Amino acid sequence: MSNAFLSIENQPGRLIVNVKGHWIFDQVLALEDATALVLPEAGQLVTFQCAGLEDIDIAGAWVLYDRSEQLSELGIKSELTGFKAGHFKFLQHVIDAAAIREYEQTPVSPQRVKVLRRTVEKLGRTTATSIEDLGTIARSILDGVRRPSLIMVGETIKQVYFTGVQAIPVVMVITFLIGIVTAHQAAGQLEKFGATVLVVDLVSISITREMGVLLAAIMVAGRSGSAFAAALGVMKLNEEVDAMRVMGLNPNQVLVIPRILGLVIALPILTIFADIAGIAGGALIAMGSMGISGLQFVERVAYSTDLADFYVGLSKAPVFALLIAMVATLRGLQVKSSAEELGLKTTMAVVQSIFMIIVADAFFATLFTRMGI
Repeated sequence: MSNAFLSIENQPGRLIVNVKGHWIFDQVLALEDATALVLPEAGQLVTFQCAGLEDIDIAGAWVLYDRSEQLSELGIKSELTGFKAGHFKFLQHVIDAAAIREYEQTPVSPQRVKVLRRTVEKLGRTTATSIEDLGTIARSILDGVRRPSLIMVGETIKQVYFTGVQAIPVVMVITFLIGIVTAHQAAGQLEKFGATVLVVDLVSISITREMGVLLAAIMVAGRSGSAFAAALGVMKLNEEVDAMRVMGLNPNQVLVIPRILGLVIALPILTIFADIAGIAGGALIAMGSMGISGLQFVERVAYSTDLADFYVGLSKAPVFALLIAMVATLRGLQVKSSAEELGLKTTMAVVQSIFMIIVADAFFATLFTRMGI
């Protein structure tokens, strides 16, 4: 059988279709009618021999490819052979387009939908629980401030000592070393411009506005935040928190509020010591390596740094302390079943506390810049 677009040769086990003529857009309807005549028997291999093509475009290539796909759906194998290089590029475009469409239309498996739904539900439950717990803690703080008890006052003083006084040495050592590093790095750049004396300005301003409070908060998050989460987590595992409720005590007022208030009081104090130690580290390098006398250093600090810089840094400390204490106590109270969960929640408390500190510091930096402070 033959027409203007193809001729068919029926052989044992094989049907050869010789494609010829002009397979172009203007002939699409006729081409579809012609390909519909390709009716192989079951088990036959259909070979589209395309060496006789005179012309072809995307439309013609699509008709040819579509008939091949129709035969494939019927369980009949087919092949396209004999293309000239200039003609084959159109078929390749059609194959690529069909592959993209098939990929985009691939349905999402039910298992993926189920996993996604469980993940979203878990995230929603965790977020709702965290918000509820934070609300409970905030309400307990307000109640405790209005009606402080002797237990809460004594425990708060204990937490000030633990989180503040005992942390002074490590915080001062860290900020002292950071002051040394900052002075060294600044001197290496400023001496190129003959402005070595400005190292004093850079160290004093950066320490008082940013580095002092930030380093103190990060150290407290690692030291006290982990301790808060671990202590409350162990008490949850040992059912001590439940025992407090049975005795008529509010665990939030006895365990949470003193830690929050203690840290809110302690961190500003630590910030002051951190500022002193950081500036002292810069002074050591300035006087030891740059030929700046102690009197010159003090005068330059007084000239370049005013109380506004000090207050900017100090004002961040209570906010950082509140974030650290609330996150750490919340994670500690969320421990339920095992020592493994205790370690996970403790790690989570430290990481989330530091993350919240950095976010809050970025917010403060933007706010103070816009206010011109």
